[in-house]
Amino acid sequence: MDPREIREIALLALAALGRLPSAPYYERRGAAYVRSLCEQMGLDVHTDRWGNVIAFRPGTTPDAPGLAFVAHLDHPGFEAVEERDGNLVCKALGGIPVGALTKGAKVQVLVEAAGEGDLSNSTLIRVPGEVVAVLPVSEDAHDTPPRDRSVLIRPSHPVGRLPCAVVFDLPDFDLDHETLRMRALDDLAGCAATIAALKSAAGTPTPGAVYGLFTRAEETGLIGARLAAEDGLLPRNTVVVSVESSRALPGAEIGKGPVIRTGDARTTFDRRAEAHLLVARERLTARDGAFPCQRQLMSGGSCEASAFSAFGYPVTGMAFPLGNYHNAGPENTIAAEYIALSDFAGGAVLLAEAATLAGTSPVGASESRLRQRPEEESRRLATE
Repeated sequence: MDPREIREIALLALAALGRLPSAPYYERRGAAYVRSLCEQMGLDVHTDRWGNVIAFRPGTTPDAPGLAFVAHLDHPGFEAVEERDGNLVCKALGGIPVGALTKGAKVQVLVEAAGEGDLSNSTLIRVPGEVVAVLPVSEDAHDTPPRDRSVLIRPSHPVGRLPCAVVFDLPDFDLDHETLRMRALDDLAGCAATIAALKSAAGTPTPGAVYGLFTRAEETGLIGARLAAEDGLLPRNTVVVSVESSRALPGAEIGKGPVIRTGDARTTFDRRAEAHLLVARERLTARDGAFPCQRQLMSGGSCEASAFSAFGYPVTGMAFPLGNYHNAGPENTIAAEYIALSDFAGGAVLLAEAATLAGTSPVGASESRLRQRPEEESRRLATE
């Protein structure tokens, strides 16, 4: 598939997902969109008992190892659990920024109207609100991390049935020249890039199957991925590629290309799994000329590759360098996350190229050179 078409599919999917805000455990609208889109692409699709969505195109060789791209549908936010004197008691879900614990912080309370849970007939209403107080935890409350705190939020009008999700009042999707800004690039960008790679793979047979796994509740501890890995949702020989937007670091910088991720804060990933991305990069460079791409151990957090690694899967990762990680803006403000459009487009193309290697054992140019016997030098060593 032409790289421009891959980029367009990824952007359209990202914009659509951005209009479906979610928090951990409240991903069902995004999951329904992904499921419907993948079905339209002719992929086999089902939802596991945890609500994770898996879409795949079978391989041509039944025993060949598949290649799976894994991304998550949720993003840090709050859960409104109780009404108290016209305000909502809201518990943090995931790693919220310090700015979310500031009086006056703006949010949107997500209210389902009508349909009784039927997405086809229900409407999502966004009720504006703001933080009016941070609730005490203990005498040591000032040492309690934001993810363990609760706040009082005042909605602009009553919201009705609880519990419900609360997200930050930030743009759903904004393309500003060469920069993408959104409430939740982590990890809707990973989901959208995976969708584009699946679309490309749908028309390109390979020995191994190509999977897209869209998980839930990543932000509260890799929950959906851990359960899927424990259940063996993917065949155990599947190469798992975590696709994330991850905090920019030295060597993993915004605008210098997607990052082939050699590990995260928990785990060092697998060399042979990584070869799928390295060979894909080599092919793209040989075919199209310069292909900006970085390679780095991104230790700013843990990703879903660690969950699958714990259960014996071969894993690697690709990441988009991210600014305002988890909406932490300058001076403890809440701000939209941002990535470079070129990084996003390049990452989607890299995944699509990697998908063509499913079921093979790729060997990169560097490894091939190392395998070549140095005949002249070996003779010299043997005779001296």
